[in-house]
Amino acid sequence: MSTERSLTRHAILTQTSGGLPLIKVSNDFAECEVSLFGAHVLTYRRHGEAPLLWLSECAVLDGSKSIRGGIPLCWPWFGPAPARVGAGKPAHGFARTVTWQLDGVSDAADGTLIHLSLRDNDASRAVWDHAFELELDILVGAELSLVLTTRNTGSLPLTYNGALHTYLHIGSPEQVSVVGLGEPYFDKLSNQSARQEGPLHLDQAMDRIYSAPDAVVKVRDAERQIEVMGGNHDSVVVWNPWQGAAAIADMSAEGYRTMLCVEAAITADAGVTLAPDEEHSLSTVIA
Repeated sequence: MSTERSLTRHAILTQTSGGLPLIKVSNDFAECEVSLFGAHVLTYRRHGEAPLLWLSECAVLDGSKSIRGGIPLCWPWFGPAPARVGAGKPAHGFARTVTWQLDGVSDAADGTLIHLSLRDNDASRAVWDHAFELELDILVGAELSLVLTTRNTGSLPLTYNGALHTYLHIGSPEQVSVVGLGEPYFDKLSNQSARQEGPLHLDQAMDRIYSAPDAVVKVRDAERQIEVMGGNHDSVVVWNPWQGAAAIADMSAEGYRTMLCVEAAITADAGVTLAPDEEHSLSTVIA
């Protein structure tokens, strides 16, 4: 019995190998896969080109844990839960490990638009006691665009952090350079602040928060240039575990050689505070 259902001329609803609901898009511009679990863009590839996103060959696609690769949504915090949330909460929040609502898919001249949403419920309030509505708009075209909108539907202010945790597919790391990050950064591995001098070269494990990035961050390797454009963010996070990948269960020991995370993020301690009925959008465009 077929598990596929047509959504538009260019999109179908099917399943991952582990049974998760999956939207597959193939239009005039590109191919893309989006899991409803986590509202997670798994793959994006323009026709005739190499994949733009990296997905771990060991990624777990059955809903038992977050998915390694693609673009996970870190929300309503990034990294460990902040003190205002309390101890014992999941890293990077809960939006990436719950199933989102598919509200609509439509084809247009510039690509295929997917609209997903998530609202508070008993399970979310047990982790983060706020009323909210999240909307994610994904445009699959000549570029890949994501807009994550947070709306406060409660009666009290809410504060959030987050990231569009983009795993880029790269060639050999020895040939990679990154420009547009700005100078000041915080090194989470050494727990020290430092300054970037010239392009960033990928030759070691790194987990850095760049706090004054340009509007466009450019990742160059021998084959191409990838541009990452953020919107309404306060930082860009760059992460590669290097040989530490061997200790990551859902990543091969050599996986670090073909991936680099460059992500639009809200990492400042103050976060973004929304009054009741206010909303805020965090976005990224990958080209």
